[in-house]
Amino acid sequence: MSNLLPTLLFLFVQESSASLDDLLGEVADMRPAAVLNLADRSELLYEDGWQDAAVEVLAEASPNQKLLIARLLTQSGDLRGGPILLGMLDEEREPSLAALATIKLGTFDADEKVMDGIVDYIGGLIPEDDAELYCEACLTLSSVGDGANRRAALRYLQRTRESADERTRRQGALALGRTRAVLTADVVELLEEMANGFGSEAAIAASLLDQQEQRERFRSKLEAIERARIEGAEARAEGQAISPDDVEMLETILEMVRDQHMEGEKFSREELIAAAADGMLKVVDPYSTHFTGEEYGEFWFDLNPEYGGIGAYVRTTDGVFTIVRPIYSGPAFEAGLLSGDKVLSVDGWSTADQPDDEIIKRLKGPPGTAVGLEVFRDGWAEPREYQLGRRKIELPVLQAEMLPDGVLYLELISFTVDCGRLVAGAIRDAQEQGDLRGVVLDLRNNPGGSLEQAVAICDVFLDRGKLVVTTRARIGEVERHATRKSALVDEGIPLTVLINEYSASASEIVAGAMSVHGRATTIGERTHGKGSVQVMRRLPGLPDERYMDGNRNRIKDEWEEYEDRNENGQYDFGPRVKLTVAYYFLPDGSTIHTQRDREGRVTEKGGVQPDETVEFWRYEPIVLRELDRLIEKGAFRDYAENLITEDIDSTIELAEYDGRDVSRYEGWADFYVSLETFLDEDVARQWVRRAIRNSVEVSDQRGRVFPGGGFRGDFQEDPQLEAAIRRIMILAGRDTLAVPEYAAAFGGKEKTAAASELSDGGSEENG
Repeated sequence: MSNLLPTLLFLFVQESSASLDDLLGEVADMRPAAVLNLADRSELLYEDGWQDAAVEVLAEASPNQKLLIARLLTQSGDLRGGPILLGMLDEEREPSLAALATIKLGTFDADEKVMDGIVDYIGGLIPEDDAELYCEACLTLSSVGDGANRRAALRYLQRTRESADERTRRQGALALGRTRAVLTADVVELLEEMANGFGSEAAIAASLLDQQEQRERFRSKLEAIERARIEGAEARAEGQAISPDDVEMLETILEMVRDQHMEGEKFSREELIAAAADGMLKVVDPYSTHFTGEEYGEFWFDLNPEYGGIGAYVRTTDGVFTIVRPIYSGPAFEAGLLSGDKVLSVDGWSTADQPDDEIIKRLKGPPGTAVGLEVFRDGWAEPREYQLGRRKIELPVLQAEMLPDGVLYLELISFTVDCGRLVAGAIRDAQEQGDLRGVVLDLRNNPGGSLEQAVAICDVFLDRGKLVVTTRARIGEVERHATRKSALVDEGIPLTVLINEYSASASEIVAGAMSVHGRATTIGERTHGKGSVQVMRRLPGLPDERYMDGNRNRIKDEWEEYEDRNENGQYDFGPRVKLTVAYYFLPDGSTIHTQRDREGRVTEKGGVQPDETVEFWRYEPIVLRELDRLIEKGAFRDYAENLITEDIDSTIELAEYDGRDVSRYEGWADFYVSLETFLDEDVARQWVRRAIRNSVEVSDQRGRVFPGGGFRGDFQEDPQLEAAIRRIMILAGRDTLAVPEYAAAFGGKEKTAAASELSDGGSEENG
């Protein structure tokens, strides 16, 4: 350990401390820009628990070490990097530029102390002393500050226009162009003069002028639309008839519906206007839509699926509030609560005959607070009391399973906040447990989500600086999104990505980028073809209700106080419009977006075509009808439940792997005869095993659910997963059939190949 690091660091971060120690030792003679590069490539960014210990060493750290720690903290979203960076602004030029570049990352957007610190710093600078540093400080304030700070930044930059120093004026003109503000004639003239020269400044000036011209054209369009609106209003005021392109027509139709339609009185004005807005957007493209405040609240929670509570899926069953299944990383399961437990009271308040929403509201609360439950379980003589500590609960979006011979299977359900870190953590855990021969990333049925998290997933597998996706907007704006860190997984470890027709958006970006760069083999079926960028726009004058952001995470948490403007007893979001503003393009320049004409007909098919097409098997219609009959009787479920009751540990072994051997199932011969069916024994075995894997008792015993769904994610029954495993074994130089589990699973009966999967539709036992 370095003598700069106290023993406390070792106790806090253990293995990650050695990594931090090495980093601190490396930066001694580096330029600040190299320090930032080193921090951005650090594997510490994939880990938790090192931040507190890193802050402990700041008092004895050198300037470069402080910069390293501040950059790491900022990249991980820790606001404690702010004071360090402000302190560096009084140092030499290069550390100051590095500090400003780090503040620009966006972590401190709502940190008033950091913004005030930058304002004070700019106030002490003289533009002519170092025009580049002065302008970078102003641009930092403009890019991360609020409206008042952005206006202040523009005022500071205006000083450069009045300077007698040509270099200062030129740097100021470039900076003003980068703010996207409306440029004055003298600034435009100076940029035109610079664009006629040579070198990087000329190229930047030309690009800024082009962007300014595009914005002016767009502004002219908006002004024309506004003039037309005003002229239409004036015409209506003079009693002129409305026309089909007049928005007054919508108001007329609305009144007709409310006054004359047989069902008109059932709908509020707000509902009808929302329906009209949604219809307008749906005409433009399938992905643009209007959200009421309630709909947006649900959408927002899907993207940020975490809350403070006990960690359990719950609902009233047979008149009693019941834990359907605990979240296996949450307080309820850790305290011993299981699926089927009945919650009779919460903090002494009876749950009998109470609505689920009200009970759930009482279960939730600030992390760290306690809640008391009275619980009854079948077989107990009387209820028992549990005292649980609420925690911030993250709904699982990643399921991981280590398959035979070191193949890690990862099912990513959606691209929600922090899923990149979760994937990295699962891989790190697998590496620590032993040999990792390959990774299967399952993106089937994944509808997408955050573009930032799509890039974060690619960061795990692709080296720094690899282009992931480009977005191109209607008005010519182009954004390139590339990886920012060194790959966590060595290129020598094979990767396969599973996709199907329900893989969309961010799923297609990840699969396409991995394939284009040759890092992964994509397997399955052509993806959905949703390659467009949607942004959420607020509607002016219809804001969210205000709330007290106690933990400064910029998210309305359940327990935080708010202003109940309409006095309805719940927090209300304002309505939103989700608008398509750009298209995605893969690193090879291809688009994944399916193009349609105005009638909705496909004119150009999008999506990602897999490197290896493998369809999912399905049963013949006659087999399906017979399965429906047996499922309706509960035959498979009842037999599976008997096995679980008799010996749950042995039954779990069958769920994980049974070698397609029906003799391993207790009482199989009698069970099969009782079915009175023409079905092959192997088909019956499949459905018994499926019922076992879906059982909540099995999940409770394992402390986690099986990944996938139905037969998907089960290496014994899933042909696409089988193909992925075979590919990994070939690339790893392994013999698939030398692994007993794979030999038994892949050497079994062949199934009918087809494009659809029964396991995700139709009849199903046990949910």
